[in-house]
Amino acid sequence: MNFPIKKINTSYKNLMRVCGYKEIYNPHKQNEISYARSLEASRFYPRFHIYIEKIVNDGIEISLHLDMKKPSYAGTSAHSGEYDGDLVDREAQRIKNISDKFISENTLQYQPLGFKKEAGGGLWKKILKFLQP
Repeated sequence: MNFPIKKINTSYKNLMRVCGYKEIYNPHKQNEISYARSLEASRFYPRFHIYIEKIVNDGIEISLHLDMKKPSYAGTSAHSGEYDGDLVDREAQRIKNISDKFISENTLQYQPLGFKKEAGGGLWKKILKFLQP
């Protein structure tokens, strides 16, 4: 399943970390980077597996699937992957919800710190007035 994520104020690597994914380097594919999150803490499979397909100015496109088991034969990528279905749909929605929180929480408006410019010249005038005999 492919789906877009709007541009957020953090890196996509950090988004994946917050979503509970670990970074994976594949030495068989020129250290291609992907992300995985196991369904069971004590087991590596089944796991959700993500590739970042496109990085564009207005966000990223994520390719998500569910690896049910380890590849059956050496040198193959057959792993009984599920690319759609209820579990994959719910995981995609979970990632979208987390990314939406990044958008709403990280779009801070400029707010002054609370210092007011005083009438009458400010700090230097007060210091000079204090020092005058």
